[in-house]
Amino acid sequence: MMLEQLKRMTGRITGIVTGKLANKLILILSPSVAVFIILLIFISYTRTTETLKNDFVENNKSILKLVIQNFDNYIEQVDEFSLTPRMDVSGKFMKLLPLDDYDYESDNYIDEQIVNMFNIRQDVEEMRLYIPSGSKEKYISRTFPKVRNNINADFKSEAWYRQAIQGRYYRWIEPSSQSTEHQTSSGKRVLFTFYRALINISDQRPLGVIAISLNHTQINRMIRREYTQNGEIICIFDKNNKAMYFSDNGLEGNPTFGGLFQNEKEGSVAGDFNIKIDSNNYLAVYTASDNLEWKAVKLIPLDMLNEKVRETRNISIILAILFIVIFTLLIIFVSNLITGSLRSLSRQMDKVGGGNFKTKAYVRGDDEIAHLAQKFNYMVEQVDGLVNEKYIAQINEKTARLKALEAQINPHFIYNALQAISAKAVIGGMKDISRMIEALAYNLRYCIKGGDMVMVSNEIAHIENFLILHKARFEDRLSVEILVEEGTQDIVVPKLSIHTLVENSIKHCLEMMTDSILIRIHAYAGDGNITISVSDDGPGMTPERLEQVLGELEDPRWLEKPEESIGLKNLNARLKLLYGNDAFLVIKSSPNVGTEIKIVLPSK
Repeated sequence: MMLEQLKRMTGRITGIVTGKLANKLILILSPSVAVFIILLIFISYTRTTETLKNDFVENNKSILKLVIQNFDNYIEQVDEFSLTPRMDVSGKFMKLLPLDDYDYESDNYIDEQIVNMFNIRQDVEEMRLYIPSGSKEKYISRTFPKVRNNINADFKSEAWYRQAIQGRYYRWIEPSSQSTEHQTSSGKRVLFTFYRALINISDQRPLGVIAISLNHTQINRMIRREYTQNGEIICIFDKNNKAMYFSDNGLEGNPTFGGLFQNEKEGSVAGDFNIKIDSNNYLAVYTASDNLEWKAVKLIPLDMLNEKVRETRNISIILAILFIVIFTLLIIFVSNLITGSLRSLSRQMDKVGGGNFKTKAYVRGDDEIAHLAQKFNYMVEQVDGLVNEKYIAQINEKTARLKALEAQINPHFIYNALQAISAKAVIGGMKDISRMIEALAYNLRYCIKGGDMVMVSNEIAHIENFLILHKARFEDRLSVEILVEEGTQDIVVPKLSIHTLVENSIKHCLEMMTDSILIRIHAYAGDGNITISVSDDGPGMTPERLEQVLGELEDPRWLEKPEESIGLKNLNARLKLLYGNDAFLVIKSSPNVGTEIKIVLPSK
């Protein structure tokens, strides 16, 4: 009655405090925090948008730097490839070039070298060999994969020829877009044509010029897959701002690119600007190579950049809403925490009302609620003491009844009678019966003699005699394995503790089935504990039944239900009285597998 009144009073106080103070805190703090978050998110959005564009431009400049490096590497590969004729070990190829005329075998040798060279790379669309001596031209292409000859070819007046034989490193690169009429014999447009002059080392006289027209196969593989997203376009220009490559072939020949860099500073290595191409607005980001030989340009649709800005805006709005919700919840939490001491005290009272007298209310501080919690804890301790006194009194009552029963039996009369019966059985040749009677006498003597604690070795000896009687009853259906590890024989345990577990296995397994069972008894030390395990391979328990048994062990009113698992309950209660929480039972069981019960005791 007193607990119920105190519980109702505490609930009313909690409701009053929570309903007024907490709500005031929430109504005052929430709008202030919301305004602050919105202002903070707006400033963050403005700066993030600016940073986003700068980072976007810088990231794309880094990407274009890689594009330039890859393009330089590609040019170097083509340059090395163009020197293949000089790699002829025999030197025959270079010796034949200055001849005005050569026989069929020599001509066929040159053709074979051209075919072999042409087949090395798949990105070579067409290859031509111009021989000044005799004004000869040999060419091969993907469309015509055999070498063809052109006699009296007029090429010495061509600009590319003069650039190749007079240029730096005796090479010249001509973009395919430089001349709208520049096409291969197959009619296909190419990326660029690489001219390599083969000169006589001694007098620098040109012996021939190799023209290698390369298609888009290799460069598309390098650029389109790695460096562009949907809608983005990458272009490469030479040092004269002439287009070398477009990832979008539809832009080739577009007049807009003629003055693409007219507003940029001369020698500028990187930058960005806006450009409009065919009614589409782009952000153009460009980067030049270290030697200013090439420029890579990336055209990024402004819609894509604006989409990222919109995403940032949407994320900012979502974050603002999320932060407002989080901080509002945090304010509610803090407000309730401030007024939560009374609710905490009320919950502890609910536990006490449910029979848990070990609970305590932890309220920090030195206010009235903390003082009330201290009084509550004192009251619970007093109630717990009264409950324990009642429990011990019931234990003592049962012990007294057992002692009274023992006193009614004359032990000497029973021992003498059993010894007389055993002697008669020996004389009659019935040694099994004599052994059973002796085992029974030992069991009675062990159970009746005084003392609540015994050594493990004594308990095991008692169990062995106890099992003699059950083996006589169940014969081959009962098998027992006993293993007591060294160092555990002299450990003191509660009397009849192991006996209780063995008897439990016989009662709930062997007596409930017709099959044979094996009972294992194992005593061992480890992890600072002494463990005594009794297991069987009987029918086991379902998870529901196991949960029920474990719940019954923790039932404080188990004395009022002596007919249900009294052995395990009594053993568990004795362990708690003797050792406190340092000793406990562990029960494991599975259907059709068996049951294992462990007594875990402190080693000291």
